[in-house]
Amino acid sequence: MGFNDIADALGTRTRRQILLEVLDHNPVEQSEVVTKNDARENEKRELELIHIHLPKLHETGYIVWNRDDRDIVKGPNWEEIESTVRLLSDSRERLPDDTF
Repeated sequence: MGFNDIADALGTRTRRQILLEVLDHNPVEQSEVVTKNDARENEKRELELIHIHLPKLHETGYIVWNRDDRDIVKGPNWEEIESTVRLLSDSRERLPDDTF
């Protein structure tokens, strides 16, 4: 895996949020990255999580996602992306509002 894989993993706000949650809390309950105020938006976000974002991050090995238990933990390739996720986390105040 290389930088293009890292950039792709960080390419959406939702995937950045997932990776930041895993950095801050390991394991993460899937529902922790879904919750919004709007029920309709939650349903849409849940569908995107289970059909797009979580499978993509799982395939890269950055996370391990257990569909049955709905747990997300650091994957076998986590070390490849951890420093970049940590840099994003440490720079939250200096990044645009739509980053996370």
